[in-house]
Amino acid sequence: MSNVTPINSVISNGARDDKGRWLRGPGRPIGSKNKISSELAKQIRALGPRAIAELAIAIDEKQAWAIQLVIKMVVPARLIELHGSEPADIRDAFENAEIGADELRTISAGLEKLASIETVEELRARLTELEAMIAAQK
Repeated sequence: MSNVTPINSVISNGARDDKGRWLRGPGRPIGSKNKISSELAKQIRALGPRAIAELAIAIDEKQAWAIQLVIKMVVPARLIELHGSEPADIRDAFENAEIGADELRTISAGLEKLASIETVEELRARLTELEAMIAAQK
């Protein structure tokens, strides 16, 4: 156990005041001003509607930069078109390298959640039927 550093010795190496509180380290001094003043931030936010209007004009004029900007902001990083949502379809897409392992994991988890929701709904329907049968027998 000689190669294990006790937790207390790690903590005690930090600089503390006489009450045992951590001393301030390097960082932003107390009372320093923000990099962007709140007034400047308000002015930038006020430009929003004009910027959107100009962007719409640029898109109407078919300017490539505007179209690319909107697509970049709206469309996910990667679009995947699957040819079905059955487990076999997803496995085929993975085997054909249309989707990666992370995407396979995400899709599988989503399908599993959907299946469990359907199972819960089915159980609720069966429970309602059983309750109706019990009520009818009384």
